[in-house]
Amino acid sequence: PEQTMIGRPVPPDRVRAAQVAEAAQILRLLWSGERASFDGEHFQLRNAHGYPVPEVPPPVVVGGWGPRMAGIAGRHADGFNTQAGHPRLMAFAEIARREHAASGRNPDDFLLTVFAGLSEPYVRADGSARAALEQKGVDRLILLTTPPYYLEEIREAGRMLAT
Repeated sequence: PEQTMIGRPVPPDRVRAAQVAEAAQILRLLWSGERASFDGEHFQLRNAHGYPVPEVPPPVVVGGWGPRMAGIAGRHADGFNTQAGHPRLMAFAEIARREHAASGRNPDDFLLTVFAGLSEPYVRADGSARAALEQKGVDRLILLTTPPYYLEEIREAGRMLAT
């Protein structure tokens, strides 16, 4: 992982999950425009303020691969992001929306986003993979590419998306 490349330790999954939950809470506090304090297990704030304060706070979307992160996303965030072809995508969406509703928020406002590579089924507007994602209630498909970057492949994907 990226942390290892820069000499940072990689805590166990349960610790990273707790850090994500606390970070989402802290973002909301800092975006409130008020001074904020937070006393978590992993992060602490004392009379902190965040500047600039967004006029409309951006959605907090938590990424993950399993039910624990889907639950954290539902409780503390505005959306969940996972792999487009994940076999448990719908189960994760259900967990996240249920937790979102249990936190007193409208589950219909919860964002479900997924990511996939620049493969034709995801890039073509009439592609079968995109149609399946729409049927599953996915709000946004994020297309990724990795080095080496083939500019013509990216241009072709752009042309397909535009039609």
